[in-house]
Amino acid sequence: MTSNHRFASFVIAVCLLASGAAICSTRVAAQEEHWWVERAEYGTRSQHNDVTNLLKDLVARGGVNGRVAVNNQTMGGDPMVGADKTLRILARNARDEQREFNYREGSFVPVDMFRGRADDREYRDRDEHHGNSGGREDRDNSLQILRAFYGVQGRTIDVTEVLRSHTRGDALSFVVNNRVFGMDPVVGADKILIVVYRFQGAETAVAVREGNVLTLP
Repeated sequence: MTSNHRFASFVIAVCLLASGAAICSTRVAAQEEHWWVERAEYGTRSQHNDVTNLLKDLVARGGVNGRVAVNNQTMGGDPMVGADKTLRILARNARDEQREFNYREGSFVPVDMFRGRADDREYRDRDEHHGNSGGREDRDNSLQILRAFYGVQGRTIDVTEVLRSHTRGDALSFVVNNRVFGMDPVVGADKILIVVYRFQGAETAVAVREGNVLTLP
C-alpha cells in the first residue's frame, strides 16, 4: 500500500471515529436531558382530569422500577368510562423549550426522563421525619401515605398530614368531607380526594368523592 493510500485510509478512519463519537454524544445528551412537568391531564381531549400534582409526586418518588404506569388506578380514577384515555404531559427543559408528551392508557412513563417539582428534597425529608425512614423491609410492607390532595380540578389543598394522622397501624378509613380536613377548598363544588400511597412495596393512587368512605389498603 502506498503512503497516499495509507494516509487516505487514516483520514477515513478518523472521520468514522469522529462521527461515531458525535452520534454517541448526541445520544448521551438526549438521555441526560430532563423535562420539568408543568401540566398533566388524563382522559380524552374533551373530558379529562388534571393530574399534574399527582404525576409530579409519582415522578419525584421514582415510580415503580423507574416507571409510572398509565391507568385509571395510578391516575386517580376514570374520567371517561369506556373511552381510550391518554396521559398528556406538558413539560419544559433547561433551554426553556416546551413540548407535549402523550402516553396511552396501559403504557408507562419513564421516570428518569422527567422531573416533578423543584422541592422534591423537601418532600423526601418530610417523609423521613414522619417515620418513613425505617428499615427497607418496614418501608416496603407498611402503609405509607405519600401525598394527598382534596378539592376540584386545578384547585386543591394538600391534606397529606391529615391522612397520616388518621392512619392506625396499616389501616386508614374515614368519610371524606370538609369537616375532616377542617375547611372547604371550593365551596359548593363536588370535591374529590386523591391519595398516593405505598403498601407492601406497591405504589398506587386512589380517588374518592366527597361523602364516600376512603378505606386503605
